[in-house]
Amino acid sequence: MAEETQGRITVRSNIQDYMDEIDQYTAQLPLTIREQMRQALYLEYEGDYEGQEKLCREMLETDPACPDVLSMLGRCLLSEGKAEEAVPYLEDALRAEPADFNTLVSLGQAYHSLGQYKQAVQTFEKAAAAPDYHPFFYTTYGDSLEKLGQREKAREIFRKEVTRWEETRNIVSVDILDGCFVRLLYLDAILGAMELTVDIGVYKRFLSAAEMDAAMQRRLAQNISYLSTALTVRTFRIPFRGLIREVEERGYLIGSEQYYIIENAYRSVESYEYHEDNAVSAMMESFLSSESRVSATGAGEVDTNEKLTALSYEWYMTRYIENHGEELLYVSEKYPHSYIRVVTFLDQLQQLGAPGMRSAILDKLETFDEIKVPRDALEAGMEEAYQKALTRKKEPVYLTEGNVTYKRSGKKILPNDPCPCGSGKKYKKCHGRNA
Repeated sequence: MAEETQGRITVRSNIQDYMDEIDQYTAQLPLTIREQMRQALYLEYEGDYEGQEKLCREMLETDPACPDVLSMLGRCLLSEGKAEEAVPYLEDALRAEPADFNTLVSLGQAYHSLGQYKQAVQTFEKAAAAPDYHPFFYTTYGDSLEKLGQREKAREIFRKEVTRWEETRNIVSVDILDGCFVRLLYLDAILGAMELTVDIGVYKRFLSAAEMDAAMQRRLAQNISYLSTALTVRTFRIPFRGLIREVEERGYLIGSEQYYIIENAYRSVESYEYHEDNAVSAMMESFLSSESRVSATGAGEVDTNEKLTALSYEWYMTRYIENHGEELLYVSEKYPHSYIRVVTFLDQLQQLGAPGMRSAILDKLETFDEIKVPRDALEAGMEEAYQKALTRKKEPVYLTEGNVTYKRSGKKILPNDPCPCGSGKKYKKCHGRNA
């Protein structure tokens, strides 16, 4: 149950309303189990599933074939994470009452938990025409369809949860609705749905109404990260950037540990754009990408290989920008979020000069246990790797544009290339050994 206060949505629990519903429901049950059923439903409300399970088993001793008790026990076991144990009770309850909506939903959830997505979908389909609402119905139904590769149908199901919120502004769980929103937007993007812009607009309204507490901020950051995986679709980049701008301008993540995700999102968009920009070389692209990965705040512990790659490309750039300053200027103007990540390096380069910067980078490389060659061999290896990198082209990798597959240019270190760490070894004999 939800209430809206000054435009903000908050979830609230009304125990009195719930108890009234219990009274109405249990009044129809046999007297022999009525009070126990009432207690069991209250325990479910409180989240005491062990106590609820105990009462259910006691009631089954009195009435072993009662579909209400069988269904409740199955639901209770499902809540305890015992999906496999729940299935036979739910199946027995369904045989007694084949059209019971709540039992169908619980059985579909149990199949979903067990990874039996085909059975889950078949079960959810039987419940789809019911007028009742169940908070987990659309989420598990949609996810099961998506797991089976039925993305168009999954998108329709997630959209029903969103539509319900649009029409009623009532929600049982912010988590559930938020999850449906992000899955809907992702499927809109990869399927090239014409409703994408409309759905993003609805999501923005949801964000403006939701209480932006710490939990919601974490979900929002996770959603942004998840949606960024759909940036392979060109038509999604502009609306995605618009969504990020809205999040930034409205300050939804201010004060949050996840605030860094905004800059990361802008750089993600730019990375796809400069990847396809003929004015940006493979060398510059590799440099920008390596610096972005290593310096991204909140990204966690950086892999040693990424640190070595970043230092290697910094060394290359001390040579490269001597003759390509205009390309760097172009990048600074067109891709400011990516450029800002290399400003510290450029400041150091200006202060130390190219030879001094190369020497400082070699000092850092020598601190790695992976580097086991003399300094002069290390420098010679770096120069050889740099000359090889100069000739590399952006190579094709596969992307999707809605339902169409095509190629774009990308970068790849070949097995016989000099290792970017500057060891002088071939990549396959060094850091590419375990790749």
